[in-house]
Amino acid sequence: MNVLVTDGENRSALAVTRSLGRRGCNVLVSGKEPGNISACSKYCRKAFKAPDPLNAGGNYSQAITEIVSREHIDVIFPMTEQSVYCLNKAREHLGNHVILACAPSEKMEAVSNKYRLFRLAEKLGVAIPETIYVTDADDFLGKGTRMSAFPVVVKPAFSKIEDGERIISAGVMYAANQGELSRLYETKPELRYPSLIQELIVGEGTGLFTLFDHDRHLALFSHRRLLEKPPLGGVSVLSESVSLDDEMVDAAGKLLSEVQWPGIAMVEFKRDIRDGRAKLMEINGRFWGSLQLAVSSGVDFPALCLDYHLGSKPASLLSDFTVGHRLKWFYGILDHLVIRLKNGDDSLNILSGAPTCWQVVRELVEIGDKSTSSDVYDTEDLQPFISETKAYIKNVIWKKQ
Repeated sequence: MNVLVTDGENRSALAVTRSLGRRGCNVLVSGKEPGNISACSKYCRKAFKAPDPLNAGGNYSQAITEIVSREHIDVIFPMTEQSVYCLNKAREHLGNHVILACAPSEKMEAVSNKYRLFRLAEKLGVAIPETIYVTDADDFLGKGTRMSAFPVVVKPAFSKIEDGERIISAGVMYAANQGELSRLYETKPELRYPSLIQELIVGEGTGLFTLFDHDRHLALFSHRRLLEKPPLGGVSVLSESVSLDDEMVDAAGKLLSEVQWPGIAMVEFKRDIRDGRAKLMEINGRFWGSLQLAVSSGVDFPALCLDYHLGSKPASLLSDFTVGHRLKWFYGILDHLVIRLKNGDDSLNILSGAPTCWQVVRELVEIGDKSTSSDVYDTEDLQPFISETKAYIKNVIWKKQ
């Protein structure tokens, strides 16, 4: 079976490449550069350079369509939200025999639109942070919206926004006071569109990973974030598998059942230290950065997802996995440390129980044991780590020039 994995520069793409390659699939990889970490894996049979889907949507879809036709691809795994968006629009050009292993556009919109998602969560009784819904910058500025407590988190409704001929990459922002909040709405183009202002939840971040079939979980896994990049909240660079939490499983089931979700998803929560409630942060309808942790802990989501889209479903819920297994991203931890040192180690004082810089250094240099895995470094597949190291050094040198 010929499988195309897109966005090979992502760690999740490497996890899929290794998983399906070990299963015996003929894995091909596309990416912005042919030497990306997934393309360097020994489990990649062939690699292709493709345009950046963020900046060249039409050209990207055309390039992928040509690869699919020329290489007789059976299944496509789009690995980023933008690739999912572009290829969903091009489904009819891919060929009737080709399986696009992702949810269709209307389902993706239902979970990726945070404005709609949090309204739905309120309706279903799912716990969320205190939230103010803002339709656009004029709505915020015209009402003179004022917050009673700071700091706050500002979330654009979408992480990728079509703004005329360009696409804005919209991330989470923070405001420490009313002045900073007002300046965000006065200056940020992504806030000309719907957004949320939420209280900052202090507590442990937990991701619930699921393979979902319209109204039920087929496979489940959960992890907590020990370190993130940037440190105040971002991608996981050190994570650990944890036991399933019934409240999170129930909340995720309610939300995904309401939209009849088909396939994999990550539902992210934070456990509020004030009341102990697990509060919804977001839903990602695609593979997640710490995917390798689930695979290493015993839940092979890439293989399960392939079976699901081929029409094969597990007879019973798969939820047994190793608890306490950890996953390290070496260069992610290094970046976390650099950011901390630049900003001063007081930058995380807002988070109770945050590790000190010395504790982060120890995590960086410790090799670990059988209970710790690396998502890039693998003694049986070294080339991706070598490629990542070269790219990291090149990026550091470029920044200094």
